[in-house]
Amino acid sequence: MSPDRTNVPSDQTIVVGVDIGATTIKAGIVNLAGELIESFHQPSPRTPAALHDFVHFVLQQAKTQVGGIGVGCKGIIDTATSRVNSLPGDLYFLEGRFLVDVIDPGNLPLRADNDARTALIAELLWGAARGRRNAVLLTLGTGVGGAVLVDGVILRGASGAGGHLGHMTLDLHGGLCICGNHGCVETRFSSRAIESDYLAHLHRAAPTKLSLGEAGQPPSTEDIFRAAAEGDESARCVLDRALEYLTGALVSVLHIFDPEVLIVGGSIAEAGPQLLAPIREEVARRTRILLGREIPIVFQSVVGYGGVAGAAGLLFLQQGLLKI
Repeated sequence: MSPDRTNVPSDQTIVVGVDIGATTIKAGIVNLAGELIESFHQPSPRTPAALHDFVHFVLQQAKTQVGGIGVGCKGIIDTATSRVNSLPGDLYFLEGRFLVDVIDPGNLPLRADNDARTALIAELLWGAARGRRNAVLLTLGTGVGGAVLVDGVILRGASGAGGHLGHMTLDLHGGLCICGNHGCVETRFSSRAIESDYLAHLHRAAPTKLSLGEAGQPPSTEDIFRAAAEGDESARCVLDRALEYLTGALVSVLHIFDPEVLIVGGSIAEAGPQLLAPIREEVARRTRILLGREIPIVFQSVVGYGGVAGAAGLLFLQQGLLKI
């Protein structure tokens, strides 16, 4: 493993943030205000060399001296060493590797954490969770991620898996999840789950307004939300079922963590009111007796590149330039 690189000069306020997702990798040059001076994205890498080359391309574009690199990545990340301890799925090639070695930042310090935690860090520093001591963030996209702040401390757990809310069990007899469990939230409410369910309607020749793409791929989640709004009976059925499961997941999360705010982000959150409006009252009805109040459910405010900004925040926090 490369030597520890954790000392950022206190006068450096520009860092590179990297957000490695299942389908897209994003990066940006970020300042202390959480502002992206420049931003970059491309399809997620499928080799260590591709990840290395992308990050170094971003570094080359910086017009001022960079003080370090922050990385948010799916999976279970050892924050002390940047080792990717567990990462099933498309990014499995990173499992067991040290991100500091893969990226090879030279003399620059590198910090890494789970991508949902970096998204929460962005909200704590610059967004909807600022000033809060208890908050939950749920990212709804290709998969489902989660991060939790409890009494001012980000939950990590004994093995780094704390806050992986996408792997709460909703159905013991449900489909096999990427994590090895059955019936996780991710198997019921994620882009892949929603698209798979609509594909089943197509396969059964149920009434639909959408069809398979030229390469046989199912309609996108965005298309399914749009079709539901336009009266597609199958799309409405798919989303009603998925939202029922999401409601159950949110009720459980609120009862377990009793947060001041619950933040929803990820690509599915771009559906806007069509996502949260149907479930807000039901979640409130099921939680207000025990909790004694209605918990705000809001959209991620540091959008698009929130994970990038939060990854940069890892450096700012580690050096005391910012505080939660």
